[in-house]
Amino acid sequence: MFEQKFLAYVLYVTLLEIRENAYNQKDSRLFFLTDMLHNAPFSLLNEESAKSEYEKILETIKHANVSDWLDKRMKEFKNRFPEFS
Repeated sequence: MFEQKFLAYVLYVTLLEIRENAYNQKDSRLFFLTDMLHNAPFSLLNEESAKSEYEKILETIKHANVSDWLDKRMKEFKNRFPEFS
């Protein structure tokens, strides 16, 4: 369990670092994506939290009108993991 939590922490902190750099470089797209995703790593430690975070991300994408980003990621995911198609 240590490894799982540590990896979630490392992903969380790294997303925050990327978000900070995106803000400093005025990269609004990267800032938005990392801001939206930075809580996802810890949510993966619990199935109920993961479902809740997934719904939150879908709602954020809908309101931000960046469904093209999600569509691309979904296509990539289904190509890599056809069992979820």
